[in-house]
Amino acid sequence: MHIRDGVRLPKGVAGDRHKFTTLVELCQARAAAEPELRAYSFYADGRTEWDALTLADLDRRARALAVLLADHAQPGTRALLCFEPGLDFHVAFLGCLYAGLIAVPVAPLDGTRTSLKVGRIESIVASCEPELLLSTGLTFAKCLAVVEESPALAGLVRLAVDETDPVHADRWKPPSVGINTPAYLQYSSGSTGEPKGVTLTHGNVLHNLALIHDNLYRASDEQGLRRPTSVSWLPSHYNMGLIGGVLDPLYAGRSALLFPAGVFVRSPVSWLRLISQVGRADSCAPNFALDLCVRRIAEVQLAGLDLSGWEMALIGGEPVRAQTLDRFCEVFAPSGFRRGALVPGYGLAESTVMVTSSVVGEGPLTLRCDPETLSRGRARPVDPPGGRRLVSCGPVPPSITLVVADQVTSQECAEGQVGEIFVQGRSVGTGYWNRPDEVFHADLPGRRGPFLRTGDTGFRWDGELFVTGRAKEVIIIAGANHHPHDLEASAETAHPAVLGCCVLAVDDGERERVVVLAEVLAAADEDEVAMALRRTVHSGHGVRVDDIAFVEPGTLPRSSSGKLLRAGCRDAYTAGSFRSASTR
Repeated sequence: MHIRDGVRLPKGVAGDRHKFTTLVELCQARAAAEPELRAYSFYADGRTEWDALTLADLDRRARALAVLLADHAQPGTRALLCFEPGLDFHVAFLGCLYAGLIAVPVAPLDGTRTSLKVGRIESIVASCEPELLLSTGLTFAKCLAVVEESPALAGLVRLAVDETDPVHADRWKPPSVGINTPAYLQYSSGSTGEPKGVTLTHGNVLHNLALIHDNLYRASDEQGLRRPTSVSWLPSHYNMGLIGGVLDPLYAGRSALLFPAGVFVRSPVSWLRLISQVGRADSCAPNFALDLCVRRIAEVQLAGLDLSGWEMALIGGEPVRAQTLDRFCEVFAPSGFRRGALVPGYGLAESTVMVTSSVVGEGPLTLRCDPETLSRGRARPVDPPGGRRLVSCGPVPPSITLVVADQVTSQECAEGQVGEIFVQGRSVGTGYWNRPDEVFHADLPGRRGPFLRTGDTGFRWDGELFVTGRAKEVIIIAGANHHPHDLEASAETAHPAVLGCCVLAVDDGERERVVVLAEVLAAADEDEVAMALRRTVHSGHGVRVDDIAFVEPGTLPRSSSGKLLRAGCRDAYTAGSFRSASTR
């Protein structure tokens, strides 16, 4: 054990981070320090342990796989990782790094050729040109026809990770990789267009792991306690799932309890039940997960839940809504959940995952702003109960340079002025793979670049970052900017029958029409719901809804992490895919 800044940590954990230049060194150090630690446990049904990996298991299996990979590909080769939920992904990911290959995590195939996942994976193959396809023997058997019928997938060398003999581990030789060697490609969720693979080096990821560890410092660190067990249902190919469920446990010296996203979506209480079962826990999720818990967990299911040990609930990956946080705290406070555990944050794949976060234990900081002034690009605080409540994503950490700049002039904005967010730091990836893009090489007057142009908008206020939306998704009505997620937040409260919404601006050639796609209960009175939607959106934002399409629950295109795929929603609407539904 050693002490760093008052924190007692096992040898080879975060406190010694400066000696690591690669993720391979990190994993090897952790396996040497605590070989028998059960680092990862997988609960296939969300209730009972199905599989587990000690650090020694992970290291040995990764070395064995690396030997096999080296027989098929040269260092720097891309390998597609296509896994159903489970721990074989962990072995495959570390095995690629141990072989000097570039891992490319993608969503698992489901055995159907018509699946949207197949088309997306084929697009990723076209982008990064991998030579290998890694999965399990069971998945290959189930999806053999899909793979062989796809020109993009059929030519890849297929390797079943779970069939690799661990005896090969003794033949492993460390790869020639360094801090600037690409470790993996993180493809975007696809919510704003074609998938683009962010190239992340070993150094990028190690820097972000250090940033996460420092940002999430808490009182228990002062007591010399190990970081709590991480409980996660986020898919491993998703950036929050990959860092939170695979790499952060290695870096922070904690264990991880993992279960499938599908289990959470079907039964949200499974997430809280596992956290209750673990006792002292950390867990992160997008905003929608809290909403789902509030809507879908019945009062009778609260019996027996003890969330008093939930130490840190990191909320990010999509806009964080004050109303969502309030409702979650109200419903689960009787189960011991503390508002101080909520930690809103801001990040993006282009900067590995995290940029900023609030302080653990302090609870979310909100600011009420005049909505009309905000739509004109300026934050003007107002007294309650009026105004639009924005949630702070925390202060900017010392290792990151963050500038809010005017989208036209690129001049730095004054405090409270809304602009585009630019980020600079060692967590920022080197660019999109095989795709020239100015996003990673932006210049700002009076600043030494380059900067990452995030495409997100926000403002600084009293040392805190407030994110207002995506620049590319802004809906402009009468010269005022409206972010879709704000309109959706209002629309979803319009009527009890509304389960979810997507608000789009659709250009009809003459003007942008505001369209609401609403998932509603089958027994709902559509005329009544339509009237409520129009009234709520207009009264809250001064925006007239031009069209409303009612769709069945679960119909709106979403990513594996639950994020709305706006491009997919727009394409489906303009293609007439929702014409069979009632439209008002």
